[in-house]
Amino acid sequence: MNLKQNDLVALVSPAGYLPDKQVVDESINLLNKWGLRSYVGPNALKQYGHFAGTDQERLSDLQAAMNHPEVKMIWALRGGYGSIRIVDQLEFTQFKKHPKLLTGFSDITILHQKLQQQGFESLHALMPVQLKNKISKDVIHQTKTALFNNQIDYKFKTNIFTTDFKQVSGQVIGGNLANLYSLLGTNLNFDTRDKILFIEDVGEQLYQIDRMMITLKKAGKLKYLKALLVGQFTNIPNNNPAFGKSVEEIILEHTASTIPVIFKAPIGHITDNYPLFLGKKLTISKQNDTIHLSQ
Repeated sequence: MNLKQNDLVALVSPAGYLPDKQVVDESINLLNKWGLRSYVGPNALKQYGHFAGTDQERLSDLQAAMNHPEVKMIWALRGGYGSIRIVDQLEFTQFKKHPKLLTGFSDITILHQKLQQQGFESLHALMPVQLKNKISKDVIHQTKTALFNNQIDYKFKTNIFTTDFKQVSGQVIGGNLANLYSLLGTNLNFDTRDKILFIEDVGEQLYQIDRMMITLKKAGKLKYLKALLVGQFTNIPNNNPAFGKSVEEIILEHTASTIPVIFKAPIGHITDNYPLFLGKKLTISKQNDTIHLSQ
């Protein structure tokens, strides 16, 4: 869905506690600059241990935003951990009457998958917690274009992929690898057949990435893909002794050689986190070492 001038955005915290309150003001200023109205969930800045309030407080803010007939976008202030504790209690009656765009990433992968299960697209994109960093003008522009024009169009360079290809298209699903791994065998399990799977992660040991990829393979999630789009894997701890394989080698080992695997997408836990619609058709084109993503 396209945002329009004067639309209302709900800022909520479905998961982790937000220690830096200044980013809320920065996000409101950015939304104002884009001509959007906003409000902050009444519990969004609370703390309950690791979480932004109790489960019930976080659920209350998210459900209220989902039910609000004027809200056109729900923007998660941050990820962290906690969405999985409340996702099964979400109710979609009013949301289906007045759909809105969920925007965020990381732990918000859980909510993205719930929306895809309900038949809705959502946006994997930067969150207010990232606004304390110096984000490039192009990422801000691409994010605004995604929100207002319902499209993405950008390029990046890579020299790593399993099989040569010119273009591949399909519905893209996915998000944070650890969160996807946690959904296997649950009521939020996902179907990857004839789809493009996107993955990214932060702070995971190489052996943990290996374990998660093996589990996806054993669950049949890597066999019938149109393509695998790999975002950024950042802050990987040193392993002692050395694991012996890179992230790229781990992922390639467990993915069929006949499937295009595209690395280095500028999406994930990085300052310049480019947007990607989930649940929407994605076209990936390749010319030499340049990859073009369009939706």
